Amino acid sequence: MSGSPERGRLVRMASFRLAVLGTLFSTIGAVIVFALIYVATGQAAYRELAPIVAGDREDILSDAISDQLSVAQEIRLTITQGADHTFYALAGRDGKIIVSSMPMPDHPQTWHSITRLQDLSMPAGVSRIDGIGAPLTNGDMLFIGEDASVFAALNRHIAVIFAIVFGAMIGLGLLASLTIASYSLKRVRAISDASADIMTGDLSRRIESYGIDDELDVLTKDLNNVLDMLERLVENARQVTNDIAHDLRAPLARLQERLQRIARRAKIHHDLDLETALEAALAQTDIVISMFAALLRLAEVEAGAMQGGFTVLELGELVRTVGEEFLDVAADEGQILSVEAPTPLWVRGDRALLVQMLVNLIENAIRHCPSGTAMRLSLTRTPEGLARIEMADAGPGIPEAERERVFQRFARLDRSRHSAGHGLGLPLIRAIITMHDGTVTLLDNHPGLLVRADLPSVARVGSSMV
Repeated sequence: MSGSPERGRLVRMASFRLAVLGTLFSTIGAVIVFALIYVATGQAAYRELAPIVAGDREDILSDAISDQLSVAQEIRLTITQGADHTFYALAGRDGKIIVSSMPMPDHPQTWHSITRLQDLSMPAGVSRIDGIGAPLTNGDMLFIGEDASVFAALNRHIAVIFAIVFGAMIGLGLLASLTIASYSLKRVRAISDASADIMTGDLSRRIESYGIDDELDVLTKDLNNVLDMLERLVENARQVTNDIAHDLRAPLARLQERLQRIARRAKIHHDLDLETALEAALAQTDIVISMFAALLRLAEVEAGAMQGGFTVLELGELVRTVGEEFLDVAADEGQILSVEAPTPLWVRGDRALLVQMLVNLIENAIRHCPSGTAMRLSLTRTPEGLARIEMADAGPGIPEAERERVFQRFARLDRSRHSAGHGLGLPLIRAIITMHDGTVTLLDNHPGLLVRADLPSVARVGSSMV
């Protein structure tokens, strides 16, 4: 039994989440590195240009004194002479611009970087101006900026390099994360699939070890050791049961034969008390012998010793034949049994085992349902192409917490303790269906219970099967 599509989808989602998480951390780290580089270049620009701006301020003020001009006049003269890399903005006390070759920032006394997006009138070749302002003695505000295009170009180059290098790193990181996560989760999925098979009763299932001695390999070895021990314990318990059933069947048969001879003699001598006691003893031996026969049959099925008799057969005809044989039996118990198998469905299996499975299904419903109960035995084809056998009834049902336990040998509900049966019917049904690569489930039927068995079907083409 392999992992379900839902389990595979969840594993793929987990793999994707791990890869995305790893890539997210890588991206955050890359962004932090870029931010640090960007801040570092900004600090380098400040250290380079701040002394130049301070020198330009001293020059413009000293030139205004020596030329006997106002600061505004000196700035106009400097701009006229063509100051290519230095830019000025002079504002009065009222905030009105007196003279400028660049816009005045809102907070001029802090270091500013003005880009072409903020000032579309920048000269060609200038992409950024860095500078700071300071008040004059008369209350005017003088802002001086220097051409910082070199640092702007450096930032652009850093951004391009960052986008290329870190983009490639993130892409490779995502690919590596997906590969590693897929590889690791593939092994986790193998453990999950094996666990699912083991829970369905396949104790021979083992988890593959990759031989690299990592944590998952250690876990795999430990789980396989536990499974080895569990399989040995279960097999020992099963073998003890089978041996007891096999060894006691012959003595019980001889005991039954002797009791029958004594009963015949008692009948001849008209000893009614002895005859009644012997009939009760014979009834008990019949129950014990049938129990041992069921145990041996269950052992044969679970061992897979009967698969050699598999043929392709029409399941619809089998369901109708067996179901119709029980119509009168159900009627005698005051129950109503209906059989629905309209569609021919072909399966590969053992006819005798499938008949026994159907008999057990119907007898189980008849035995445990009260008089007046309606029951339905049906065969349909599922959208997945499976042959689905359902035994539905409106009886008392089985509590959800008990639905797995009733598939164990000799397991019986408290209310069934005083009814016929020995707790081997449902285990035998599951063993037969499992032998045919199918599954058995118990479902709510409001009220009552639905026993559902799904078997792989085959297609019939002419006289051949595919």
